Amino acid sequence: MATKTYSVDELIELAGSSKERFSKLDADRSSVLDRARECSKLTIPSVVTDSGSTESDDLPTPYQAVGARLVQNLAAKLLLSLMPPNEAFFRLMPSPEIVELAKQSQDNASEELEANLITIEQEIMKQIEREALRVPIFEAIKSLIIGGNALLYKTEQGIKSYRLANYVVSRDYSGKPIEFITKESLAKDALPDDILDQVLSDPDLREAESVTIYTRAIKKEGVWYEFQEVEQFVVDGSDASYKDDNELPFIALRWTSINGESYGRGLVEQYLGDFRSLEALYQLMIEASSVMSRVIFGKRAGSVIDVDDINNAENGVCILGDLENDITTLRVDKGGDLSLPMQMVEQLTRRLEQAFMVASSAARDSERTTATEIRYLAADLEQTLGGVYSILSLELQRPLAYLLLKQSKADIKSLGIELVIVTGVEALGRNAELDKLRQLNAMIQELGAPDIILSRLNVGAYIDRLANALSLDTVGLIKTDEELAAEQQAQQQQQMEAQGAQALMGAAQSQLSK
Repeated sequence: MATKTYSVDELIELAGSSKERFSKLDADRSSVLDRARECSKLTIPSVVTDSGSTESDDLPTPYQAVGARLVQNLAAKLLLSLMPPNEAFFRLMPSPEIVELAKQSQDNASEELEANLITIEQEIMKQIEREALRVPIFEAIKSLIIGGNALLYKTEQGIKSYRLANYVVSRDYSGKPIEFITKESLAKDALPDDILDQVLSDPDLREAESVTIYTRAIKKEGVWYEFQEVEQFVVDGSDASYKDDNELPFIALRWTSINGESYGRGLVEQYLGDFRSLEALYQLMIEASSVMSRVIFGKRAGSVIDVDDINNAENGVCILGDLENDITTLRVDKGGDLSLPMQMVEQLTRRLEQAFMVASSAARDSERTTATEIRYLAADLEQTLGGVYSILSLELQRPLAYLLLKQSKADIKSLGIELVIVTGVEALGRNAELDKLRQLNAMIQELGAPDIILSRLNVGAYIDRLANALSLDTVGLIKTDEELAAEQQAQQQQQMEAQGAQALMGAAQSQLSK
């Protein structure tokens, strides 16, 4: 049975306009946004701001910076594990059938296939660096930790990151998205001429300086439909359809996955009680310290000392009067009472640092961080954060890898194979393969017979596997079988020529001796 194809007008007629639908889903999202704003005020206020806030508005300043430090620390670790600087965060693998055929065809076919896939991975990693994808992803991770939600949109030039207040999402009971709507404000002067003419035809929009753009994606009968609306006008040529979920440019992220809920809950919300207590204690101690640090003098009633003489006295000046008995200093002897709040602050800080993985990293902050350190860090994140790395590998790494593979310039069709993308901790498994190869080499060396080892070991295949485990491009570095055969043939030719020359010289000497 053929799947029905929907037009934009039919989708709007069925589900309503983007503006109406956004307002309805916005009402369902209000409680989520309120919690995210409170969590942001206690950590990094700029991540989730109040409604109508602009960059010129002053944001609330917390009494403590512990929350900001914890969020930044955890976000940096997540970024390092999800998108390592020196390793691909995904691994391209052919289907098992293709691997079996490659092994049966010729000895080095599987190694050549692996090398081609590594070349594609390296090309995609260069694309990540060119588009600077780590910057918006880092902001999205901070939104995840604080607000529990984030939305990315992959374009040809890079990635757009949306704040929670600027998008809505609807999911089915299993947690899979079925609708996205983003909301952006754009100056009318930036609109194309054809869209500007449509906007100016509306009397209510003629005097407006900016307009609202809605980008919407809705799923009907297994097919995604995407289009844009400026106010109530549909943008011509903005519609697109995707039969595969992996082709959809929207990437909706959640910190937690709860069936029946369209939005997740952030890590800060899970420890919101501790953050509230820490903020209140810091405020108490700062205000108490401010009071105790004030210096206020008092004068005994009936004293002959003039207050103006005291206020205007310079250092070392003599004043008439009994200063020791007539002048007193206000004391606030509450220093001992602050010991208990200070202990509570230390306990809360220590507890939050454990939850946000401060001082529990196996990876160094270095450009030479190894894949082993990344793998240990990913495992540590998985154990400490209760499966959040698995959620992010499924909802961030996998769709991003598919989109990058789709937009890359790598010639995948020429391979004629079906690729399987492996993400998460498994994507860093080449380093484990390298360790196994090293162990195998060490065990073989224990035999102590180099001639026997070389006669049984396929050195060329061993070198190829080492290079693949290191994700190293060996073009021009390792000699091919053809190059080795050509060198051996050249050596044999030289030996034959040398032997022929010696025979001629021997025959000539024999003739001369006669």
